[in-house]
Amino acid sequence: MEQFPKGKRLLTRLDFSRVFSKSKRIQNQYFTVLLHYTQSSQPPRLGLVVSKKIDKLAVKRNRIKRLIRESFRMKKQLKSADYVVMAKPGVSKIGNQLITESLNQLWQKCENNK
Repeated sequence: MEQFPKGKRLLTRLDFSRVFSKSKRIQNQYFTVLLHYTQSSQPPRLGLVVSKKIDKLAVKRNRIKRLIRESFRMKKQLKSADYVVMAKPGVSKIGNQLITESLNQLWQKCENNK
């Protein structure tokens, strides 16, 4: 099983507030990605926002988070930046394949955006 090390996660309130205040916004029907470019020596880092508005059941929210993390992990060519992925209402009702495709489209948009 692959792990998601601390070096690739946004952990502190300061990290999240920096991304929220100085970021580019890329979105589709199911997700919004906030993108804040960092120094090229740092690895890309991921933060997740999947609130109870998405689904009241933690099991369903955790499934969405797992899919986002796995999609992020598979994208080795992402630019050095901090990414915050926010799920939108309705995402918990769609299948894993559609979630993965939606995220892949967003990662592609992030790569093309600078």
